[in-house]
Amino acid sequence: MSEQINIKISRKKRSKYEIIYDMISQCENGAKKTWLMYKANLSYELTNNYINKLKEKEIITEKDDLYYLTDKGKKLLEILKDYVEKKNSLSELEKEIKEYI
Repeated sequence: MSEQINIKISRKKRSKYEIIYDMISQCENGAKKTWLMYKANLSYELTNNYINKLKEKEIITEKDDLYYLTDKGKKLLEILKDYVEKKNSLSELEKEIKEYI
């Protein structure tokens, strides 16, 4: 009798807020586009889309091929940091609940 091995590959899907957090957290001291792309683990096309939206919303600004946070962006970064921390805490609670159910 052959044994069947079930392997579940869990893929964590990030929200757009987590992606934005990953990107703008790099912009505090200036970041190149490639740094943003690698940090957020996005394709070149998606990186450009996010950068354009963040610039349009005045969250980041570009100077000398580097992206920096605006004052509005700094405020958003603090809010997103809180969001990510709370979401991670919630994920830990969900794991604990699953142990019982």
